[in-house]
Amino acid sequence: MQEKMHEKIKKLAELQSIDSKLEEIEKSRGNLPFLVVELEKEINEKTEEIVLIGSEKDTLEIEIKDSKALVESSKIMLEKYKHQRNMVTNNKEYEALIKEIDFRENTVVEEEEKIVDLNEKLIRNNEALEVLKRSVEEKKSMLEEKRSQLEMKLAETQEEEKLLKEKRIILVAKIDKHLYNLYRRIYDSKGQVAVVPANEGHCGGCFTILPSQKLSELKRAESIVQCDACSRILFYEIKDAD
Repeated sequence: MQEKMHEKIKKLAELQSIDSKLEEIEKSRGNLPFLVVELEKEINEKTEEIVLIGSEKDTLEIEIKDSKALVESSKIMLEKYKHQRNMVTNNKEYEALIKEIDFRENTVVEEEEKIVDLNEKLIRNNEALEVLKRSVEEKKSMLEEKRSQLEMKLAETQEEEKLLKEKRIILVAKIDKHLYNLYRRIYDSKGQVAVVPANEGHCGGCFTILPSQKLSELKRAESIVQCDACSRILFYEIKDAD
């Protein structure tokens, strides 16, 4: 019974060692994975915005073109109506022409004002597009740099990480499910440190001095022993004599 429990504790300690090494590998990459994801997200969002503003630009250009065409046609009609006005022979025709002339003149004024407003919007639209396009190019350049840095980090550690993960899978399969669940709960709540040594008479996690009874339990290795202060799983390494 004693040897069996000792092996269980040994496996948990080994699992902690593997997870700690994997955590170190992850930390060695710094915030590069996060930066790559965030830059990709920003580029996608700005690209979508460029498409939207580009669509607005197309609409503005069409509206300007239509307004210019209306101004041109109205001016042509004005010339025609003014010429006809000088040739009418009765008041009814004259009044009808005056109404058409007024309408066309108002149309020209309104459409020309509209063109000015549309052109101002188009200028702002083009400026916004340029700012966004420059920003996207800068983000793409930064993304390329961060990806390159991340790839270098991955190349340095991927083989070791792969071997550790394979070893972890095999090891977890050998650990009792309830013990693994206990390990995970502690690991997640105690800063990725769930199993710690207690050879010096204190908890290797929170450094609380352990009662002699607790130390005796550890040395007997007949059950899982946890620190009363931090709940971490404790183990006692039997060191070879010099």
